[in-house]
Amino acid sequence: MSTSADKPRGRTRGAAASAPQATDPDSIRSDIEQTRSELGDSVEELAQRADVKGRAKDKVAEVKGQAAQVKDRAKETAQTATVRVEDTAQQAVESVRRRPSRFAGAVAGLAAAAGAVVLVRRRRAARAARARRWWSR
Repeated sequence: MSTSADKPRGRTRGAAASAPQATDPDSIRSDIEQTRSELGDSVEELAQRADVKGRAKDKVAEVKGQAAQVKDRAKETAQTATVRVEDTAQQAVESVRRRPSRFAGAVAGLAAAAGAVVLVRRRRAARAARARRWWSR
């Protein structure tokens, strides 16, 4: 199944034989110029396809451009996140300065919870060590 994309752009031998011949010199010249133009375009396209090094350089430049865009977007996102974190930290500091007793109680509660976790873990570790000694006798 052939499509118009599969057909060559210029004339082929069969097409030249079946096409009516122009006898007017001006039409022949214009036909020659058109054929030369099409041939030049075809040669340029083939040369571009054959230039692997050039195509590779173009692809490298394209990928570098994309990487630079990604880097810029990441940098902007990081800067935005930094500003948000700084704002949140500043608000927390101001809140603690306004009502220190509320936060002091929260910090004391967290410290007590952390201490309880440490004590429970130590007791469990001690029991496990005693059990290992008992089994190794």
